[in-house]
Parts: sequence; structure tokens; C-alpha cells
Amino acid sequence: MSENLMPHPEIVYVTCCDNGVFGLEYLLACGVSIRRVITIPPEVARQANVSGYCDVVPVCRKYGIEVVVLDRYNIEVGHLGGEPLDLLIVNGWNRLIAGSVIERFRYGGLGVHAGHPPIGLGRAPLPWNIIKGHEDLEVYVFRLTAQADDGDIVARFPVEITALDTAATLYEKVMWRTAILFETALQEFPRALLEAQAQDLRFAIHYEKREPKDGAIDFRWSCRRIHDFVRAQTHPYPGAYCYLDGVRWTIWECAPFDRFSFREQQRVPGEVLLALPHGLVVATGTSPIWLTEAEAEGKVVIPGDLEALRSFVGRCFTTAIDTADGTIVPVSG
Repeated sequence: MSENLMPHPEIVYVTCCDNGVFGLEYLLACGVSIRRVITIPPEVARQANVSGYCDVVPVCRKYGIEVVVLDRYNIEVGHLGGEPLDLLIVNGWNRLIAGSVIERFRYGGLGVHAGHPPIGLGRAPLPWNIIKGHEDLEVYVFRLTAQADDGDIVARFPVEITALDTAATLYEKVMWRTAILFETALQEFPRALLEAQAQDLRFAIHYEKREPKDGAIDFRWSCRRIHDFVRAQTHPYPGAYCYLDGVRWTIWECAPFDRFSFREQQRVPGEVLLALPHGLVVATGTSPIWLTEAEAEGKVVIPGDLEALRSFVGRCFTTAIDTADGTIVPVSG
């Protein structure tokens, strides 16, 4: 190691999600020393509706790492202790870090994001990239600022979004690549931070936070758009949804059915055309889509008994639209 590199920086690691816990164990296996971990307990995660929450305390106990468990989802300077600290690593924490916290560290902090920087800063990068039909994204470790994901890039690597990827599989691919990129940055610490590349924020585009209500399916869309929409919001996210006879259905998995079938009949988007052992075939704005995993009001409907599935043929799924007072009303597609 060069003389200008720091072999054992004092690191504080922040996480409350499974991707961050994976990354922590990866760094520890690579011989990285972590001074302290900051996290939140399960009850705070439930209150904050944290997707992918994971309790990191057992891992900290396993490796003998000090852990600070906060009583709310916000880090303050007082949580950092009084000793000199070199670097903050934030991985799996869906809150901005205050500038006063970042400044407490000699070399500031590192965060991670995925997108096409500076396009796609902000919330829910994986669902958004699938919904928008992208075939790849870039995972990048950046120097933390008090803003979302706009810091200088320290390490980066592309990840393919295949036609078979869902939010869950893309999440794991990004999780693995993130761990490697953090380790890469630390191999060259602090030089990698000092040589980081600035993002051209003149072209920055921020993605908005996605709420459960944003998952409403419109069967007037194309088959491909619906397929992308569903796979972008499957587990661990709340799922895409629609209504049948006023009952809310969550669609966890679907696939294009057959562009040659049902061409001869009038297209009614949302109409259930066929029941098969693997699910329901439904009309869209283009070719039919095959719903292969679904729940209705929390109960599994697909996969299900074929005779039961046949009872849905001829009925029509509807879209859901939010009214001004925030209620969700099923309407005809």
C-alpha cells in the first residue's frame, strides 16, 4: 500500500436495510475495520415504512462491533461519539444526512445510488429504471452531500437490466455490486475520494418518491408497459394493483402471453380472456398479458384452482384513480 493511503480509517457505517447488512458483512470479510454501526430498531422501521428493513444488531454482536440504535429515523452529531473519525459510509438508509454530520468526519462520507448520473437522482431508482424501460443502469459510490445523490463519483460500474429482471432480482444485483464498489473505494482511501469526478448537475433529473398508491395498473397501456410496471414493483415493494368487481388485486408477477391470440375479437382492456393452470390471460391496449401471481385483499388467488380461475373469465379488471380527498375509487378501464 502506498504511503499516501490510509490502512485503517476510523469508519462509521449506517444502515437499516438488507442491502446495507449484506455490504457490511462483505466489507468485514475483506478485512475492513468498522468502528461503529448506526441503525434503527424494528418499531421505528415500521413507523417509517422502511422497505427491505433488516436488523443489523445480530451481525454487530457476531463481529464485536459497537452499535448505536436510534429511537427515530434521523442521525444527529451527538450520535457519533467524541473521538476523531475519518469516514462515514451510508448504505441502506433512506434519509438525507445533515451537512453537520458529514462535516464531523475528516474525509466526509460515502453513499451509493443507481441510475444514469446525473439523471435519476432521488427516490426509488430501481423501480423507476424498470418502469422507464431502461436496459441498464450504473451503480455508483459518491461523496455525500446534504442533497440527494449529487456528490462527486468515487467508483462506478454498469449493471444490466434484463427482460427477466424484477425489482427483487435487480435489487440483489445492485446490492452485490455496491459492496464491491465500497471495497474498491476503500482500497484506495483516501486518494479515491480526492480524485472523485464531479457530476454535471446542469443536467440533473430527480425521480420522485413512489407511494403504494402509485402502483395502479391501467390495462389500456401496452402489454410491455404493464409487464415492466408489475416487475418494477414486486417484492420487496408494495406491488402493482387493480380492481375486479370492487375488490383490490395485487399483481406480483405477469408475463406477455401471445401476440397472435385473440386478434379476431374486439379488444376490451382489462377483460379476462382465458383461465389456464398458470393464471389469467387479460386484454391490454395491445396484446394480452398473463397474470401468473396475484392476491385479492391479501389472499392468494393465482396460482389457484383452475375451476375457480375460470369463474373470472369475461369479467373486467379496472384501474384505480385517486380522488381529491385521497380515497381510491375503482373506475372502468
